[in-house]
Amino acid sequence: MNQPNPQSFSRPKYRPDVDGMRALAILSVLIFHAYPSSLPGGFVGVDIFFVISGYLISSIIFRGLTLGTFSFFDFYARRVRRIFPAVTVVILGSFLLGFFFLTPYELEDLVRESPYAAFFLENWRLYVTTGGYWETATELKPFMHFWSLGVEEQYYIFYPLICFLLWKVSAKRFLASLVFMLLVSLGLCLYDTANEPVRAFYSLHTRFWELLIGGVLAYVELKWPDYKEKIKCQGVGIDNVFSVTGLLLIIFAIAFFEEGKDFPGWRALFPTVGSVLLIAAGTNAYLNKYVFSNKVAVFIGLISYPLYLWHWPFICIFRNNLAGELPTGWLMVTLISLSFLMAYLTYTLIERPMRSKKASWKLVLVLIMILLVASMGSKELVRKVDAVDKLLFAGVPENIQKAREDIPKNDFHTDSCLQKFGHEQYFCKQVGDNPSVLIVGDSHARLLWKHLKHLDEPYDYYFVANDGSLIFQDCYPENRSAYTVDAVNKIWETLEKSPEIKVVVIRGYWEAYFALPIHFSPKSFETREQNLKFYWNQTFRRLAEMHKKVVLVLDNPTVPETVMQRCMPLQRVSLLPAMPECKYSRYDLSQDYLNAKKILLDEAKNWSNVSLLDIEDIFCSSESCKVIEQGRILYKDDDHLSAEGNALTWPLIRDKILSKTKGL
Repeated sequence: MNQPNPQSFSRPKYRPDVDGMRALAILSVLIFHAYPSSLPGGFVGVDIFFVISGYLISSIIFRGLTLGTFSFFDFYARRVRRIFPAVTVVILGSFLLGFFFLTPYELEDLVRESPYAAFFLENWRLYVTTGGYWETATELKPFMHFWSLGVEEQYYIFYPLICFLLWKVSAKRFLASLVFMLLVSLGLCLYDTANEPVRAFYSLHTRFWELLIGGVLAYVELKWPDYKEKIKCQGVGIDNVFSVTGLLLIIFAIAFFEEGKDFPGWRALFPTVGSVLLIAAGTNAYLNKYVFSNKVAVFIGLISYPLYLWHWPFICIFRNNLAGELPTGWLMVTLISLSFLMAYLTYTLIERPMRSKKASWKLVLVLIMILLVASMGSKELVRKVDAVDKLLFAGVPENIQKAREDIPKNDFHTDSCLQKFGHEQYFCKQVGDNPSVLIVGDSHARLLWKHLKHLDEPYDYYFVANDGSLIFQDCYPENRSAYTVDAVNKIWETLEKSPEIKVVVIRGYWEAYFALPIHFSPKSFETREQNLKFYWNQTFRRLAEMHKKVVLVLDNPTVPETVMQRCMPLQRVSLLPAMPECKYSRYDLSQDYLNAKKILLDEAKNWSNVSLLDIEDIFCSSESCKVIEQGRILYKDDDHLSAEGNALTWPLIRDKILSKTKGL
């Protein structure tokens, strides 16, 4: 094959059909997010984006390396000019939209998450803090979609340096090196998809091959532009074979793949190989020339980047406002239309003018500083400035604000408690000089203190709680940090050495023991029910061996989210109508709540030292459960009780404690 003149490919030639492919990618993602049942595999549009980005970025890098003109500053300056301005505008626009349609707590979370989105760490944040892309909690994060931008930008950071070094070491083996890296990344992807699916979905090392497959094509086209002439196809144009085959692979993935089903893994080969074939087909293939190069497709492709950024905050923020339900009907049509409008304005007024500006250190630093102030600056304002905190809650009724208040951090500890139970404890209080009672648990226990702090009880006690923890030793929720393990283990060690503690009151969010992915250690069984029965049995046995009397408080019901938002609307603009009576049917109690309760009832009856306290009847009649009673707001949020709610439960808990301490 003939080597081309280097000057003839100093810049990649514009491909309108590639912009048309971007249109296919963004429309697939947008329809999947807006109407998931109509396009179950639309999420693979992100994989199409990865291949396109890998192809175009590699074309720029390889041409620069071939001519000896590649500049790291020019490369990164171009990325900053293209990406940072649009990200800044979308983040600030999301704040404004969230101010009206999110609760103050959701808006605060949005602001706190913004630095991860702004500086391309959202994929890492989602991996370490959630159970995966398909979780409802993840789908309610307005910056969730920045995970793919995080993968791309991390690729852009490392990839040019890798290529530069490989080129310097051996230009002749450069293609082999690319193929080797692709195969390694694909192998890691297959392994993690089978063993660590959340890591596989979000990580650069498992997605690297999807971008690199486009890079391999870019290198082949650059060095051997006539490579397709050597491929014979029985008189049929190879370009058309490539394009039709590629589009069929993509359509198959979009139509038949389902969310959460072993992805990326080998399934990602369908959209990625399909995309490579479409690009390789070139501008003369029928589909590329007449379908992907038509004006509408090219227009949507040109605005695809800001459209990707804008569409999800619109959909997600309104979904939060609707208590997790997707907007429907004209509301969804309006949100999609607004996404297109904002994408067009962002492209026309910001992205395109910014590309034409001359790259300079000054411009790059200014754009970085603006994004830094918009994200990190906003986060610090929310954290440290009381006036901003008050602004977040402006317009929210005072009684609702009071019910939602947490315990002040300066009221979390007493030194004597920390000295006994260890400084690992999140909340640790000692009341009285000679405690014989320990109240222990998670955040459901901790919030009892809002009521207890005002009371003078007839006994001394310790109160130790760790939010998000399990009561079992060495066990913890997998989608949260394992930091609570040391704290809980220390509680058990202290109990072993404290014969003066005669009564242990255990209060917790037992429903979460069924709902959350949990690391059970040192022993694990096939089903969640078997695990919980075993560990509760071990817990009761251990307390019996320590001669401790136990009061186990069965948890309060969890309120459906739609009911909470109708009874306690915190948004300045709420799309859910108010609920005249803040009640919900007893039939709406979650199955996880009922399962957890059944296991506790079954296991506790086998131990004479354990007394169960069921507080459900405080909140529920035979037919319905209440959120507000005679003007008193009983819940802080959907599962935590307010001070008023805890005030109703505490007399029953106190009576159980008194019956256990009688005669001590």
